[in-house]
Amino acid sequence: MTTERDTHFAGFAKLLVDELDSRSLIPVHPRAKDAMKEAVAALIAQRAFDLAEHVYNHTTEAMTAFSSFAVIAEENDIPDLTTLPPAAPESAAG
Repeated sequence: MTTERDTHFAGFAKLLVDELDSRSLIPVHPRAKDAMKEAVAALIAQRAFDLAEHVYNHTTEAMTAFSSFAVIAEENDIPDLTTLPPAAPESAAG
């Protein structure tokens, strides 16, 4: 069964996996690469949702008026992140 946890950040996860792949950080035999990228993207999407849920659980009372991150995302139309922001100049990324 697919849940919001599996899909809400799927675009972000795909972007991150593509970036990891472009940096050769997914060392997999070419025949297994697509399946591995799909599995890694699914895990990243779930963990991004878990992170959002964690932040929700540790925010001010004003935010906790909602029953979960999923409700906040729906009520406030929080979109998936489908374009990565540029890395900050002081960042080790990018």
